[in-house]
Amino acid sequence: MMRQMTIEIALVFCIIAAALYLFASEKLPLDITALLILVTVMAIPILFHSPWLVERGIDLQAAFPTVPEGLSGLSSPATVTVLCMFILSAGIQRAGAGASGRAENLPPGGQLGNPPDPHHRGPGGAGIGVHQQHGGRVAVAIPLVIDMARRSRMVASRLLLPVSFFGMLGGTLTLIGTSTNILASTILSDTPEFGREIGLFEFTHLGLIVLGTGLVYFVTVGRWLMPNKDAAALAADDERSFVVELGVPADSALIDSTLDDAGFIESTGVEVIKLVRGGQTRIKRARDTAIAADDVLIVRVSLREIMDLLKSEQVEVLSEFGESKQVRDDGHLVPVLLRNRQIFTGRSAAIVNFWQRYQARLIGLDTDSVSSRRLADEKLHVGEVALLQISTTALAKLRRHPDVVVLEEHVDDFDRGRMWLAGGIVLGVVLAAALTPLPIVVSAIAGVIAMAAGGCLEEQDLYSGVSWDVIFLLAGVIPLGIAMTKSGGADWIAGLLAMQAGGWHPIALLMALYAVTTLLTEVVSNNASVVILVPVAIAMGETLGLAPFPLVLAVMFAASTSFLSPVGYQTNTMIYGTGVYRFTDFVKVGAPLNTLLMVVTSVAIYLLWDL
Repeated sequence: MMRQMTIEIALVFCIIAAALYLFASEKLPLDITALLILVTVMAIPILFHSPWLVERGIDLQAAFPTVPEGLSGLSSPATVTVLCMFILSAGIQRAGAGASGRAENLPPGGQLGNPPDPHHRGPGGAGIGVHQQHGGRVAVAIPLVIDMARRSRMVASRLLLPVSFFGMLGGTLTLIGTSTNILASTILSDTPEFGREIGLFEFTHLGLIVLGTGLVYFVTVGRWLMPNKDAAALAADDERSFVVELGVPADSALIDSTLDDAGFIESTGVEVIKLVRGGQTRIKRARDTAIAADDVLIVRVSLREIMDLLKSEQVEVLSEFGESKQVRDDGHLVPVLLRNRQIFTGRSAAIVNFWQRYQARLIGLDTDSVSSRRLADEKLHVGEVALLQISTTALAKLRRHPDVVVLEEHVDDFDRGRMWLAGGIVLGVVLAAALTPLPIVVSAIAGVIAMAAGGCLEEQDLYSGVSWDVIFLLAGVIPLGIAMTKSGGADWIAGLLAMQAGGWHPIALLMALYAVTTLLTEVVSNNASVVILVPVAIAMGETLGLAPFPLVLAVMFAASTSFLSPVGYQTNTMIYGTGVYRFTDFVKVGAPLNTLLMVVTSVAIYLLWDL
């Protein structure tokens, strides 16, 4: 019998709808939205519970989490385990175990008769996926792949997409491969019918089937769907273009002349975007406006041309703060990929303050359009490429910094002396969870302690290596899952679906859960999708008399393999930010793969778990 809709269930659904809107629209940062959810679900039963409502059958205290339950997301084994995995991943990257060697050792195209197969990069990323979080391993791979494409004269877009996709597929091999797996295990362990956490390798055989399917897809159909040319030049750093600011000093020869009359555009090769004078901005008339002292020109220019402009007496290359002071020794011009979501997502260049953080001047941004009036006000995003001017000493530190990936010729600055120690610690974490009664959260904490004691981690890695927005997201959405269960919302949705799918074959039911999770993950985060739909999958199992674990697996695998767009997964966003892809490239390559995996995963779950 289907559960009736109640006021409590409707209220929970309203909170979920508001959360989905905020996650999708990014009106607020991800972590702030998560904390808002946390406060809301704890405050409602305290502020609005009353005997008058209880007499009318509305019991908010019974439907929403208590304060200890609401705060349980901060101390949840899922949250602590993911936190430890971020730190362990930082230790692996610092030691060099997650890198594939020096880029200069990669064979240039033609040496072996044929260029290397781009799809060979994929399984390597999948292998690392067993013990590293997606963002870290893909961030390590990006500069190597770009450099390999440049040296081999290959199309970078045929290399980077498999790196991201196989990174996700590799994450399905073990419980610790993705944060969604760990989160789903925690939710499932609270179910009486299951009553335990998922084993570390309990679904590895299914993950191997999914990984093999992805490999076959890219070797056959996928390779023909891949882009044949890059949307932006990545063949060499000096071909990349950046938006920069040029200041006009008081003694410039450009003063009282237009840019066209002075021949400035022809001689420098710049593309003028706009002219800023005081509080005014001129776009269409930027080229034919007489230049005055202290004018600022916003232009698009190549790396080679920026080097020439730094020596120009007509203009000054400005930093994000509008000053032209050079760093020590005039510095290096270094393109970097922004990768720390906590620092860069939605924050302006002035607030980030590259000089204070990295002793570097922000010179330009590799962006298609400039929405702000000045470079200092331009919002930054993970996956974008910034051009920094930095000294030799500061550059050596920047190469080791987890916030960015230096996109120049890869130099091996990792601590290889501790590579075996770091790899052994991670292996010990996995084996302890697999072969002893210790829960994965305990072995992960022990692994962090061992890495810190062994010198594999510096103090900053304990904090800067963690994607705190993901941690706060888990802390916020776990109580939302509790509200889904306590209010009866999960049972209501399950009953509604069971009424429609009551006569369906179990494979069709698994495919429906997979499809709904995939589409929801494209709108919100994969973790939020798991929190919303795992309770629904469990309730559907109870309603239809099916074991909950296979249904939860369908949700887990769908949330971890989101290929349809560049916003469905962090690694997709990172490679999209390199500029070599269009939005439609992900749909073209990812939609057939998601459809294929929906069928293969559902059939495999049905056969392997006798649903």
